[in-house]
Amino acid sequence: MSMEASILEKYRKAGQIALEAHKLAVNVANEGTPLLDIAEKIEKFIISRGAFPAFPVNISINEVAAHYTPLPSDGLAVPKGSVLKIDIGVHVDGYIADTAITIAFDPAWKKLSRAAFDALKSAGETLRPKRSIYDVSKAISEAIARHQYRPIENLTGHKVERYNLHAGKSIPNVPMFEYRLSLVDKGEVFAVEPFATNGRGIVEDKGWSNIYRVVSVKRVPGEAKLNDALEELWREFKSLPFAARWAIEKGFSQKDLDMLVKHKRLYHYPRLVEIQKGMVAQFEDTFIITDSGATPIVKVTENFQYLVE
Repeated sequence: MSMEASILEKYRKAGQIALEAHKLAVNVANEGTPLLDIAEKIEKFIISRGAFPAFPVNISINEVAAHYTPLPSDGLAVPKGSVLKIDIGVHVDGYIADTAITIAFDPAWKKLSRAAFDALKSAGETLRPKRSIYDVSKAISEAIARHQYRPIENLTGHKVERYNLHAGKSIPNVPMFEYRLSLVDKGEVFAVEPFATNGRGIVEDKGWSNIYRVVSVKRVPGEAKLNDALEELWREFKSLPFAARWAIEKGFSQKDLDMLVKHKRLYHYPRLVEIQKGMVAQFEDTFIITDSGATPIVKVTENFQYLVE
């Protein structure tokens, strides 16, 4: 199935803005920079370019693989010598570019970053119609292993659809037998995100991320004010993740969010931490599957090789 030209153009615009946002991120993210400054500058830039964040800017440090965005009063800053992952989502009318880069502030971790970078490149070369997802996962795993690191086995890339970051199919970072019969199809869109670590290669849920998503709009009995909040959150963010600070800026309280989580109307994303506290690097791009292969809409490996050299 061919993608309509108007939809393709929206993906391309989202990808271009995401690329520019990452270039901004490299410029503003330095040792000692407050995480809040980094996140807000990137998100404001995305909006200034006529798009919207598809999720809060994730800023994950060292053994944290993913799922952390700062609070309005966040005191965290980029530590000296850290491995910093910046994961950015941009959507144009719901069509999403999901992308991540790693900045290693200590040259000792450049090889780890290179492992994830090369894995993304290998995955992009393997993705094509009728190719099995097993083959793509194998390319990711082998590229990381060549650098003597481990892929994180319980994190995956994912199919993307309009207003839907995780649209069914997954692309694991290690090959699993059950994916031999799961094929890539023309017209599909995938966010591919290899994670490399010097740890065991497994993450666990550990700690608060400050990232939420509406999972049900069913009214909570006897809670008129809470239901009003839920309706407004759905109107504003649909099914895409949002930051606690975004909600607070719009007049919601942390108590509102906590209560909606308790009633299972919101989902809170836990922070994902490598179980042996191994360092984690990540690179990610979003690919449109075409007749001949896969087209990256952010072009991460074309533009950020200098980060791993």
